[in-house]
Amino acid sequence: MQQLQISNEIYVHPTNGDDTATGDSMHPFKTLTRALQQLRPNSVIQLSRGTYSVETGEVFPLVIPDGALVIGNAATQGAGVVVIGSGVYHSLSFGPQAVTIVLQGDGQLQGVTVTNPSTKGTGIWIESATPTVAGCTLAQCNREGLLVTGKANPTIMNCVFQDNQASGLTLVRNARGEIRNNVWRLNGFGIVISDRAAPWIVSNQIYENRCGMVLSGAAAPILRGNVLAQNREDGLVVSGQASPDLGNPYDPAGNRFRGNQRFDLRNATPAKLICSGNQLNPAHVEGAVEFLTIRSPKTGAVQSDVVPLVSPAAPLYAPADLKRHWAAALVQPLLDRRLISLADEHFHPDAPLSAGEFATWLQTAGFPSDNTSDNTSAKPNPLTRLEAIVQLVNAAQLTGGHPSLLSSYHDRAQIPSAQTLAMATALQHRLVVSPQPDCLKPLHCLTRAEAAAMLYQALVAKGQSLAIDTPAILRPIVAISKPSGPMPIKRPPVVVLDPGHGGTDPGVTTRPKQREAAQETLGSQPPLLEMLPMEGASMSPLPAGVMPPGLAAELPPMLPSSGIPAGMMPEMSPEIMAGMPGMPGMPEPPETPKLEEKTIVLSVAQAVASFLQQQGIEVVLTRSEDRDLTPAERVEVTKQHQAVALISIHANGSLANRSDINGVETYYHPDSSEGMRLAWSIHKALTRTADIADRGVHAAHFTTLRQSPVPAVHVEVGYISGSIDGTSLTNLAYHRYLARPIANGIFRYVWQQR
Repeated sequence: MQQLQISNEIYVHPTNGDDTATGDSMHPFKTLTRALQQLRPNSVIQLSRGTYSVETGEVFPLVIPDGALVIGNAATQGAGVVVIGSGVYHSLSFGPQAVTIVLQGDGQLQGVTVTNPSTKGTGIWIESATPTVAGCTLAQCNREGLLVTGKANPTIMNCVFQDNQASGLTLVRNARGEIRNNVWRLNGFGIVISDRAAPWIVSNQIYENRCGMVLSGAAAPILRGNVLAQNREDGLVVSGQASPDLGNPYDPAGNRFRGNQRFDLRNATPAKLICSGNQLNPAHVEGAVEFLTIRSPKTGAVQSDVVPLVSPAAPLYAPADLKRHWAAALVQPLLDRRLISLADEHFHPDAPLSAGEFATWLQTAGFPSDNTSDNTSAKPNPLTRLEAIVQLVNAAQLTGGHPSLLSSYHDRAQIPSAQTLAMATALQHRLVVSPQPDCLKPLHCLTRAEAAAMLYQALVAKGQSLAIDTPAILRPIVAISKPSGPMPIKRPPVVVLDPGHGGTDPGVTTRPKQREAAQETLGSQPPLLEMLPMEGASMSPLPAGVMPPGLAAELPPMLPSSGIPAGMMPEMSPEIMAGMPGMPGMPEPPETPKLEEKTIVLSVAQAVASFLQQQGIEVVLTRSEDRDLTPAERVEVTKQHQAVALISIHANGSLANRSDINGVETYYHPDSSEGMRLAWSIHKALTRTADIADRGVHAAHFTTLRQSPVPAVHVEVGYISGSIDGTSLTNLAYHRYLARPIANGIFRYVWQQR
């Protein structure tokens, strides 16, 4: 037979190829199996579109060795390039396994869809290797999409894990690795980590799985900038001796938890978890978790409003053209809050924005705008960046800029003198954004991404959104010199916080009751096993704990696993099964303690006071202990301290004991226009916080509101009798969760008054 002449690039076409050909672009091989047999050092295998299976001649498992690179269609996560099949791989850790692809050494796989239809089949197996899996889809595998074991340290990025029966990704033994910018959706579990595995999990989206992430054994992953949302049970479950890194005061984690049906974070371990810099509702947390305030790594100063971004990863449900855009981190929160919208499932971030559209955005966000004439114009008039910045500064009523702040920008001469101060003010308040850090570009047409990002920054300046640290935000460079001589001492504003009731007056109370809401949610869902019929096979299963709880215990008998010593097998199943919801061994839900309004509102008021004091506002509490006070005595405190505002904090209750009534309400006296402004400032901040229901702002003739000499507000922070609020209000961390927006609303009102 003629000796084949194979170049470093090997081409494969499953339909038109021929395994007796030369493997070049004009004469491709038919099978990946043949291409792998002809590898030379640093070879690249190019896969054409099509299905690679036993029917087309493949022999499984396919082993990609050290130094090899297999490329399909990485730009679309392997769309159209499908490898489907299964073969027996003898793992050093777990014996014979049903596997589609094995990656060895530093081999690479890019742009391929991998499916293993075999019972207990695994898509990709990585054992004590350092490979890269990028731009792939792991789908419809009958166990997990990808398993990492031994001392493996892979890089897994820009992949999609979908519809895998047991889990999308499993990491066990001493696995490490970097898991970045991936998506998990509709899997049994999104990610399972056990034994001593400790990977970096960074900027991933994990949603609509049974559980987002399950940790057991002594797993110690580092989680940064991930989204765990809308999973059918829990977002993150921690059991055994697992100890995830969820941030610390000097290294905030920036993970986002929301909308998971049972708990966002469930700590089933005896140890307390440390959590800092995550978007996480404490009311959706079970177990011991300590929330720590973010601090500056340089000065140690409190920065509790800052939620840093680890990387510009694609936000949850981001439109395709916004993913990895430089402004995505600032635009996505506006989409989440429906302050801006999509027209055709795309955002068109680099398209120009008309003056009318910008005016609509301003009004939707609560900023006044007199520019509405172009909303329906047949020929919309594009805005320049400078025009938009001036409108934002005026609408947000921002002040404090100085022309010297523009001195380091080479294009500052393009700004007319009449608008220099507005641009400087925008810089001072960090409204100006640009992917180029040294350019203001005042006369350039405003793009949709720039407009949305600057609108978000205006909301930050007004205290209505969390600050996000990203290089796209331009910063003032030159500091304004202070005038010589002593500065006049100005007394900080005083706010009186009034925790309602106290002493012999407990306010609204409830009796102890069982927490049933979460159990009812779980009870309506079928167990994973009912959706996963298993058949007998000659493959040795993974240890029970690597599979979802309840699954391993009900598998049919298997043949022996080639004599693996028992000590090598991780003991994970009891830990996960005891710690997971709805599984055997799960303890009964704890009894909710008796709730008293006077205790709850004092806790909330003390937390509000702490936040306000951090912002330079002097706070006086009408009571700091459990004692009786008349309405007149509460009002007298306001007069004695020459306060600028009085906020009375209460908790509500349904007279008919209806558990379906939940939410916050805010009241002001009908004769006080300033009281109404203060009420709306607080109420907007509260109801823009996740998971807080809005029951409106109302006028009322309460005694404290009627007799107060300063603007006064009565805030009801929730219904003790409600099925949702009642559970949340038992949690001290939830009191701080409520206190933050209340403090922000007060601060915004006081700042505007000065």
